Amino acid sequence: MELTFLGRGAGFNPVEGSNSAYFIDSNELFLIDAGESVFRTILEKKLLDSISKINILITHTHSDHVGSLGSLILYAFAVKKLDICVVTGENMDYLPSVKSLLVIYGLTANMYRFVDISVFDGKYSLFSKVRYFKTKHCDELETCGVLFETDAGLVVYTSDLCEIEPLADIVNSGRPIDKFYVDTNNDRHPNPHHISIYQFNEIVTPELRPKVYCMHIKNVQCIEAANALNFKIVTTS
Repeated sequence: MELTFLGRGAGFNPVEGSNSAYFIDSNELFLIDAGESVFRTILEKKLLDSISKINILITHTHSDHVGSLGSLILYAFAVKKLDICVVTGENMDYLPSVKSLLVIYGLTANMYRFVDISVFDGKYSLFSKVRYFKTKHCDELETCGVLFETDAGLVVYTSDLCEIEPLADIVNSGRPIDKFYVDTNNDRHPNPHHISIYQFNEIVTPELRPKVYCMHIKNVQCIEAANALNFKIVTTS
């Protein structure tokens, strides 16, 4: 299973667009995060024109990950008449913040519904199961990554994180990995909010290296560092 990216930029790199990915399965759009630039990009790509439902997975509530949420849901409900699901699940400790945000945006309960992530188990062709996994990004809010189980192995989407341990646990679990989409920061000094690509490099096995895709890109130097380590860089189309 491959994710298509609407944007690949870090929060302070808007030229690359807000980091967000999607795929379509069974006429349903699965969208991971909806940062500031995402609504416009979705309209430009006409992604809502041929689907019946949107399933939105939210990794945390920084604005570069949820800034389009209000406009997207309102438009999908009022104009496109779509079924809109905000996906919840175990480890999503920031759900109260998401609920408050939707109220602040002026969205009413009839415009969307909350669904537990387990409702997708065994119903789609591209994946058999999807779950949130707990990460640490900053002291101010809670964060999760997203883990898909597919026939080819795990598809890992880290979102933003500052501690390497959750990723090391996945790498060391012995479970086959198909693709590993990882938050990318090229700082060599300690960073309070993001792991360094050099930290991640230390836990990558030779077998995993060709399956690593760098996202949430800070700057051009970050791309150069990822290329030097023989990691792939996600592209936007």
